[in-house]
Amino acid sequence: MHKPNDVPQLIRRTHEERILATLREIGPLTRAELEKRVGLSRTTLSDITAVLLRRGVLVERQTHDDKRGRGRPASKLALDPASGQFLGVDLGHRRVHVAVVNASNEIIVSGERAYDPDTSWSERIDATFALIEELARDEEVGLQALEGIGIGVPGPLSTAFRGEQRTPPRWRGQGRDELLDLIRGRFAGRFSAPLTLDNNTRLAGLGEAVWGRADDADSLLYARLGDGVGGGLVVSGRLVSGASGSAGEVGHVTVEPDGLPCWCGKTGCLETVASVPAIQDRLTAVRAADDADGSVAAAVVRAAGEATGRALAAASVVVDPRDIVIAGDVLRFPGFLDAAREAFAHETLLVGGGARLRVSTLRDEAGALGAIAAAFHRSSLLVGYASLAGLPEPADAARRQA
Repeated sequence: MHKPNDVPQLIRRTHEERILATLREIGPLTRAELEKRVGLSRTTLSDITAVLLRRGVLVERQTHDDKRGRGRPASKLALDPASGQFLGVDLGHRRVHVAVVNASNEIIVSGERAYDPDTSWSERIDATFALIEELARDEEVGLQALEGIGIGVPGPLSTAFRGEQRTPPRWRGQGRDELLDLIRGRFAGRFSAPLTLDNNTRLAGLGEAVWGRADDADSLLYARLGDGVGGGLVVSGRLVSGASGSAGEVGHVTVEPDGLPCWCGKTGCLETVASVPAIQDRLTAVRAADDADGSVAAAVVRAAGEATGRALAAASVVVDPRDIVIAGDVLRFPGFLDAAREAFAHETLLVGGGARLRVSTLRDEAGALGAIAAAFHRSSLLVGYASLAGLPEPADAARRQA
């Protein structure tokens, strides 16, 4: 009899996929029925299903089949709907959002937890673990069979953004490698599943493409405007990272050449104009002045919306995506979206347009769902996607203790 380890890993994974896809499509099957449908030998099928049963991916059910008369009940294999297979985490600036899907790609649990922006990264991870445990316990979801974990981190993770002067404020002064090492080390110490890390806004764009409006997934520019401004880019059905991992970073498109300095080292970036803190700072200054009718405040929001529309229009001229998607807390400012749409329409009119600016069909869960898609790594959107393959592995235990 073959042992599970006798089957090469890649071939074994392919066989597992075939079994899971068959059960996902048809439902519970006996071993004999499954053997006929997947075309595997009885020995190989037995080895692989035994592993899937131990991992909690499958369950065995005794069902009475009328065709068998009064004989022994038929034993059927089925996907366990309560077994989490992939976990997605979006570590935002003010809150963390998590989601878990089962072997049928159904979202079986999701939730979020807020924390103060000044919370340390170690404490944010503690809050994340507590949220995961609470959701799994309350919803009776098993996490022993996790096959992959996707984690979204705020701020550009590109190697192009290095140096003290280019440390995003959302990293709280930590360097890129130091932060990623912390996150990967803590999660690796808690879960045995493989980890995938990427920029959380890019993952949110992937989530919109995969879990949102599927007919728009072939070409999409995604922009999330909150505490910062970031984006993700899908071109010809592929998530694009770019040569340095900066593709989709619309937050650092210059919209005010003589504007405020940005943490990236430039001045007048979209993030200094249209992020939530930037708008709030300008509104605070307005409230200190004479603005009885609110017209000046409205003009501030409108200017931020117009700057966003121009920046997205400029990007659309270059990549010509089918959809331009806006998401984030900035949409709570009255008049922002209308101003962005008007500016976008005006700027794209001369080049024929063709792209449509719309609001994300997903909410705060977009980043966590995109992280799941990245960990799953089977979407056609990820073919040829480099992601963060060049990131350093977590430091050894001695270094983490230092």
